[in-house]
Amino acid sequence: MADQEASEPRSKGSLRIGRPLGLGTTQLGSSFEREQQAFLWRRSCLVLALGLGISLLLWVVSLFVPLSEPIAQSDIWALKGTLNLAYPASFAVALAYIYLARPGLTALQVTVFFVAALNLVLGLLMNAFTRPDVPPAFGIALVLFIPAAFIPWRMRYQVGLSVLALVGAVGTLTAGYALAPGVRAFWTEGPALREFGEQLLLSAVGTGLVAGTSIFVTWTLYGLRKTAFRARRLGNYVLRREIGEGGMGQVYVAEHALMCRPSAVKVLKTSRGADPAALARFEREVRLSSNLSHPNTITIFDFGRADDDTFYYAMEYLEGLDLERFVEQFGPILAERTVFILLQATGSLAEAHGKDIVHRDLKPSNVFLTMRGGLYDFVKILDFGLAKQIKGVDTATALTKTGVVFGTPRYLAPEMVYGTSGVDGRADIYNFGALAYLMLTGQAPFTAESPVELMIDHVRKVPSPPSEVSELEIPPELDAIVMKCLEKQPGDRFQTMRDVAAALRAVPGDEAWTWEKAEQWWALHMLQDEFVQDCFCPPLETIESGDHDYLELAVAEAEQERPSPEGTRER
Repeated sequence: MADQEASEPRSKGSLRIGRPLGLGTTQLGSSFEREQQAFLWRRSCLVLALGLGISLLLWVVSLFVPLSEPIAQSDIWALKGTLNLAYPASFAVALAYIYLARPGLTALQVTVFFVAALNLVLGLLMNAFTRPDVPPAFGIALVLFIPAAFIPWRMRYQVGLSVLALVGAVGTLTAGYALAPGVRAFWTEGPALREFGEQLLLSAVGTGLVAGTSIFVTWTLYGLRKTAFRARRLGNYVLRREIGEGGMGQVYVAEHALMCRPSAVKVLKTSRGADPAALARFEREVRLSSNLSHPNTITIFDFGRADDDTFYYAMEYLEGLDLERFVEQFGPILAERTVFILLQATGSLAEAHGKDIVHRDLKPSNVFLTMRGGLYDFVKILDFGLAKQIKGVDTATALTKTGVVFGTPRYLAPEMVYGTSGVDGRADIYNFGALAYLMLTGQAPFTAESPVELMIDHVRKVPSPPSEVSELEIPPELDAIVMKCLEKQPGDRFQTMRDVAAALRAVPGDEAWTWEKAEQWWALHMLQDEFVQDCFCPPLETIESGDHDYLELAVAEAEQERPSPEGTRER
């Protein structure tokens, strides 16, 4: 299936050919050669197919257009028909070989080199023994520059082909003069004798210039390709393709250079002028999240900073569906399946809260359903890179400091809108309730279009119970759990994720959702690629400064309605 484990990803967008390269090579060499092999295979097919088409066209033309008699008579002219077929035959055999056998990197380059050398030698022989007065620069240039421009092969092959062209251009002229009486007669009649030396010098100089230029082209293009490869390399990770853009940078599918392990690498949007304190905070936050080991938390493999001050971290690569897209595709989720999924999420969040880490951006797009070890509907909580440690950290929101509220307004806890310093794990519990609400009803607790209106609703309005909104049957106990998570005051909610988990386990149901049912569902619905999603952290939603006056006024009005410590809460 497409939703397989990250260690065996789908090969979409990739090409696996040839023999595996050994791990004894260097990190750069190993990854670069694998990429070169795939690219070289495609370009070799292109060049050989082009050569086959051109040679066939010339052969067909020769059948209908009579060729003029050669200036120098030799036995080779009698073989012109056979030689004309030898060109397309060599291209066809080589093309069939590399297409069917899918040879390794060395065999690919040797094959193209052999075909190019064969056609070069045949062309030089035909020219030297039939038209020795015509410099073969055009034919030599074609044979040298087509591989140099299209095929990213190693320098030794281009140098070898260039040396062969230079030696062949001089050697075939000399051989024709020495071995073919007709050619020698051509050069010894009249003034032609003194022109032979000039022709020899002209061929040597002209071929040398063409050969040297082709070597420079190969060196430049091969170097540019390796430079581009290094530019897509961060530490031990080679970036393959971009799969999304997060709140602070791009996310790429990447591969570890030695282990060939697929990963998702998040690259931060930083520059040399970036705030060092901000980068230090982010590094600390990623270190915090890397300490989380719960199986339902996405695993962070590595993080670091490149030479150009690009900061990145690598995490496990997943395929499946996040809950936001799941609900968009399939609608509300059955109550028993919702409980099954939420219980896994509580384990991840409970571990984080136990280490004084608050997620702060728990939302449907950050809860990912995938497959792990044959278990379907396996939950992964994403984007702990934005987590915050409670102890010793000022948790006031950015509204009072920078004029911007970071987060997702549709799922933002009321206390984060107030900007108080008392934000703790209970803010995640509120987000958890909003997440459960979406799963059960197909819509968020509040549906206003404006981010500011959404945040005001979180502060002031009480949503309708899920059972009154959903088309599915929802047990009263589950209804009560969701509404308790969505209480405005942190003290009125569940106090820990373990309390939430205990309440979820107590929800009655006719038939519990199981791993076996999940596998059956995935087999039925997830075989089509359009339902399979790469895992990446979506961008944060923000409140821009133009809305601040309205937001602060609404929050101030709501602040007046907040109960005193001795008072009672009003709805």
